[in-house]
Amino acid sequence: MNREIYGALIGAITLICILLPLYLFVIAVSVLSLLMARELSEALELKGLEAPAFLSPLVFWIDPALGGIYTALVSLLYGSKEWSLEAYMRSFFTLFYVGFFPSYLSSLKETGTYEVLVLVLTIWAHDISAYYLGKRFGKKVLFERLSPKKTLEGYIFGFSAGIILFLILTDLGFLKGILTALAVLSAGALGDYFKSFIKRQKGIKDFSNALGGHGGFIDRFDAVIFSAPVYFWILVRT
Repeated sequence: MNREIYGALIGAITLICILLPLYLFVIAVSVLSLLMARELSEALELKGLEAPAFLSPLVFWIDPALGGIYTALVSLLYGSKEWSLEAYMRSFFTLFYVGFFPSYLSSLKETGTYEVLVLVLTIWAHDISAYYLGKRFGKKVLFERLSPKKTLEGYIFGFSAGIILFLILTDLGFLKGILTALAVLSAGALGDYFKSFIKRQKGIKDFSNALGGHGGFIDRFDAVIFSAPVYFWILVRT
């Protein structure tokens, strides 16, 4: 199965999940967090975090402070069991990463299904344009050590596509729409580079091959989960 077919299947399943009622969507986010935690745990040589990871986005969604306490306590139990400060830090990072960021997808869902759809489609427009047009026209690599295949030209195409689609889908106005799209897409790009940093440190190409040519669940949803808190904050605060 080639990359495009995998991409279409991932897209269809994601859109179906977005359209689910809130309580089912929250469960879907928890499943995504569990799958990401499994990949990250394997990369960081951790075991037994799947069940806490499933609950992590739910607790963070209820209250971020409660999520922080939950993450600290579970990590303390894990670190005490291993009797290792390093194990504590790795488990804390894992539970925070798969809990805090995805929880804002549920927060966005509370504001409206359409807002989640706008976020996901905007990120997809960026990713698809950056990948295919960057592959065709890209020459100047931005951060070779982090991601040797991502180019300045690819980001220009990606950001342009994302901003245009965001302006079409929202009614925030021209200037606010552009600034919001830039913030959301920049957060997504940061999430992508953050993921790449972990992979380069661990010497792996993808977190898994669960999604074929798209890699693993972290590889596919890194930009979406990083941009979710930014988009939610802008919607709530402005």
